[in-house]
Amino acid sequence: MKNINFYEFLGIMVGDGCLLYYPKYRIYGVEITGNAMEEQDYYQKIAKFLKEEFNLNSKIYVKHQPKGDGLKLIVYNKHFAELLLKYGIVPSKTYCIELIQELIEWNKSQHILRGIFETDGSLYFSKSKIKIRNPSYPRLEIKTASPKLAEQIVSILKSRRFEVHSHQNGRTRVIYLSGSKMLEKWITEIGFNSEKNWTKYIFWKRFGYYLPKLDLSTRIQILKSQNLILFENYINKR
Repeated sequence: MKNINFYEFLGIMVGDGCLLYYPKYRIYGVEITGNAMEEQDYYQKIAKFLKEEFNLNSKIYVKHQPKGDGLKLIVYNKHFAELLLKYGIVPSKTYCIELIQELIEWNKSQHILRGIFETDGSLYFSKSKIKIRNPSYPRLEIKTASPKLAEQIVSILKSRRFEVHSHQNGRTRVIYLSGSKMLEKWITEIGFNSEKNWTKYIFWKRFGYYLPKLDLSTRIQILKSQNLILFENYINKR
């Protein structure tokens, strides 16, 4: 587990963030939305980063919805909003967001990719050719509606010799890495920074498969019951 840095935060904004920059109404700041069941720890880390690095106080609240509780972090600050503008974060980003050139360098983009994945990516497991009843074949997936961003992500990963693939699904570009080799390479070079993804990975490492319907609290309970050194080290670094 790592502390969130500015480049990971930029990735978070690219993934599930919304820049508020409306001079006409004097509204400036950021909103980030997520899943209340799986991402509360990560949102607390985001709030901690904003406080420690920019002395900004965030509000985090749960929005009850029929399809599941949503999570929202919001912070208002004009200077911070203008800083994000300089780094290519724009109010209307869905189809046009892209990384400015200075962020393509690996020492920055590796953190940006982690932020994008934590908010807009998914780690899941499918059944493999090996005779294991439960899903055991890992896949990391990022979806984006921005053709330029998709192109950049693929290019960055290929430059680091990731075996990356992509395909079009409607207006969305799906970028993915498959297999244990690519998952371990991601862990080594980019990593996860949330309980949501870290617990999935450790569960898979421990049992050799994953159970898709396990929620976060159940994953944590099972892993603690196993007395896993890897999981205890993770908990101690929170």
